[in-house]
Amino acid sequence: MRRWKKSLIGIAVVALVMLGFMIWYKVHFSMSPAREFEVKTPAAAAKVLIATQASAFKDSVVAGVVEHLGLRPAYVKVIDVSALSSVHEADWNAILVIHTWEMRQPQPDAKQFMERIGDHHKVIVLSTSGAGTLKLDGVDTISSASVMTDVPRRVAEIDSRIDAILNAQPDR
Repeated sequence: MRRWKKSLIGIAVVALVMLGFMIWYKVHFSMSPAREFEVKTPAAAAKVLIATQASAFKDSVVAGVVEHLGLRPAYVKVIDVSALSSVHEADWNAILVIHTWEMRQPQPDAKQFMERIGDHHKVIVLSTSGAGTLKLDGVDTISSASVMTDVPRRVAEIDSRIDAILNAQPDR
């Protein structure tokens, strides 16, 4: 009977340690909501939506993409990725979704959005994870670790893809 109690106490201690680690991880590594803003007028011919989460890496990527789009006659709206449930893909010429994998799971709103929409060819996804290798199944994704020295390369890749999407559409 004593051995059984010690085993039960040991299991409880391990469970508490694991729970504590999960809470610590969530508090320290969860993404903050992104700051929403708009650039140019919604009457512009091209409309680009950027749905993101807040982090130094993601904010730098968004700033680079917005700077590039500033050279085009394009309306840009930046929203938090959690607002994707209210996005209608038909309202946008190009959509950039930037999300983080946490505990080997994609950001739920990003995953649901990609499962819901029908036109994947105008969506660009940047998935970040610790190793930079995780991405949504069946989606053309740029996968990256959040390494600040990689920002210019990621921005250039995203800019190139957005340009290709916008240039492929008539009257752009």
